Amino acid sequence: MAKNLSPQHEIRIAIRFNTTNVPGEPRNRLRRIANDFAESKLSRMFDSDSDFFHWPPDFDLTTSERVWMLCDFNIRGKVLHVDAVPIQWWNVTYDDQQSPRFTERRMNGKSFTNRYPWGGRDNEWEYRLQQRNIERPREALITGE
Repeated sequence: MAKNLSPQHEIRIAIRFNTTNVPGEPRNRLRRIANDFAESKLSRMFDSDSDFFHWPPDFDLTTSERVWMLCDFNIRGKVLHVDAVPIQWWNVTYDDQQSPRFTERRMNGKSFTNRYPWGGRDNEWEYRLQQRNIERPREALITGE
C-alpha cells in the first residue's frame, strides 16, 4: 500500500498515536513522530523548511488518548485545492526500546484532513519566504512558479 511514498513528492500523512506511548517529553511528541516517520519511510529527517505538521490540541496530554496529527511532506508551494494532495493514513506505536512501528491504515477521511491548509496557514507561508530568503512575490509561492 505505501508504494507512493517518495522523499521528493508532495504528500500528506495522517498519523494516529497514543499520547502516553510516545517516548520523551509531551511537548516533543509531534517532532519525534514526524522525524521517526520521515526517517523510516522517506529515508530522511523531517525538515522544517520543506515539511510541516499540524498540531492537534491534545497532543501533550498526560493521560492516554488516541489522537491524530497531520504531516505535510515536500512542500513546494501553496495548494489551493488540498483535496488534490495525496494522503496516507498510519498508526504508530513505540516498543520498550522506544523504536517506532508504523502501520498503514485504509481509510477515507479527506473531509477531516481537507480542513487543514497544505503546508500551514498564511503566516506560515510568510515565515517560509523569510526563512528561504526568496525574493519572489507571494503569488509565485502560491502558484508554484
